[in-house]
Amino acid sequence: MKKINVLQLITGLGMGGAEKVVLDLSSFINKEKFDSSVVSLNDRIELLDSFKIKNIKTKVLFGKNNLYDFFKLFFKVNSYVKDNSIEIIHAHMTHSLIIASFVKLLKPSLKIVYTSHNLNIGSKFREYLVWLLKPMRNIDIIFSKDILNFFYKKKHLVIPNGINIEGYNLDVDKAKVFTITSIGRLEYVKNHTFLIDLANQLKDSMDFKIQIVGAGELEDQLKKKTSDLNLDKYVKFLGLRDDIPEILNSSHCFALPSYWEGLPIVLLEAAASKLPIISTPVGSIPSLINNDSGILCELKEFSKNIISIKKNYKNALVRSEILFENVNKNYSISEIVKQHELAYENLYNEK
Repeated sequence: MKKINVLQLITGLGMGGAEKVVLDLSSFINKEKFDSSVVSLNDRIELLDSFKIKNIKTKVLFGKNNLYDFFKLFFKVNSYVKDNSIEIIHAHMTHSLIIASFVKLLKPSLKIVYTSHNLNIGSKFREYLVWLLKPMRNIDIIFSKDILNFFYKKKHLVIPNGINIEGYNLDVDKAKVFTITSIGRLEYVKNHTFLIDLANQLKDSMDFKIQIVGAGELEDQLKKKTSDLNLDKYVKFLGLRDDIPEILNSSHCFALPSYWEGLPIVLLEAAASKLPIISTPVGSIPSLINNDSGILCELKEFSKNIISIKKNYKNALVRSEILFENVNKNYSISEIVKQHELAYENLYNEK
């Protein structure tokens, strides 16, 4: 049986949720039906070893964010598509979509799938650019109906992110002090500044620790703010880590104060670890969590809700168990990958 050649085209291989989605899609896809490979456009390579360990065919182009490199990337991706007889490009995020669309101009038979991975794709200019590129792609994948916007195609599929649940079932002792964990790039959208302010609010009310996992452009600024407020006892920066399941299982609560999101993999990871979650109700998060399975609230309500979680921790664990069952039933990576495979097969068979 002829295999379908699918290219996962992504901006970079950093530690973000989109990169983990590509890693899981490439790891669990049916190797008898699909010849799957990955091309990364920029020089972020934190997850590259994870792709290599799983023997995923991966190429990093080390492109920069300028017009000259854009054309270099276009020619390199076009050559890759030719040399590997690529039939479907799954473009993850906007930069990849633009490159894929240009490649399709030279190979009209190429099918393009697009996943933006975020409710906010960066700017109005990008939204209109994605809208203009509608004719170049065949289908869009979104995480939930509530994030459907004008720049997505009418022909779309709702496929949430998925997770390998078994990797988070660990027998790990909880930290001695009540530990609130947050994971994400140290960038504006993730709103880590708020977590420092939160620590300042909580320090006179309870004994706790906030640990922040991730790296990014705001790292020095966040550490300085923590030091200036004398909060080094309460706020810990763990940097980039590859032991996320252990970190989550030893924590007591997961906090996500983002300004906008898609459907964060980190929330699925926290849910798989049976961790009580408090989050802002942004993006597709309300399709995953409700007040029976976690806490969705505005930033001004985080403080009182975290105090409540600590005081009523058994009740919080009941909610986390409900969320775990939901994730186990509806967000299993094997089922999510099957939905992608069906989308690829249907596109391949279209005339």
